[in-house]
Amino acid sequence: MTATPTSTPRNPSPTALRPALTTPLMRLAWHGRNMWHWVARPLTMGVRGIILDDSGAGGGGGGGTASVLLIRHSYVGGWHFPGGGVGKGESLVEAMRREVREEVGLTVESGPQPFGVYARFRHGASDHVAVFVARGWSGTLQADGVEILEARFFPLDRLPEDTSPATRRRIAEFQGREPLAERW
Repeated sequence: MTATPTSTPRNPSPTALRPALTTPLMRLAWHGRNMWHWVARPLTMGVRGIILDDSGAGGGGGGGTASVLLIRHSYVGGWHFPGGGVGKGESLVEAMRREVREEVGLTVESGPQPFGVYARFRHGASDHVAVFVARGWSGTLQADGVEILEARFFPLDRLPEDTSPATRRRIAEFQGREPLAERW
């Protein structure tokens, strides 16, 4: 009779080790970036996307309740909108489309609409964040597994408990429950 192994293999696959190795490295890089902001004080520009699914397929369940795409990073807690920094020579819309594609594998199509521009002065940064609303997208939702650990659509009226405060504020503004703020 041959015994069936019940323990994990001694040499796990490189994919299994990825979160264990990259999460501390991503956090270290994030803290290093924050230190650089304190010293250099650069003015930076970022983007975020309010990516909506009105079909019901993304978790909205139909019936008029839209779902919003949220991501969970490897280096900071909570759920957030996808997005990131604007590269040199890149428009705001190009940056938002690129960040969504890189982080979760979706292609933003048909003219994302500007929603707001916010000042963010956290961790020594002098950051401004442009937020866009996109309803047209294609592709298969897939977190990159390095920077982004998880990506899911959530009904706007049933956000995860640990959604970041800023993300909750932007959603309240989007739904018309709060006036647009100037600060993130």
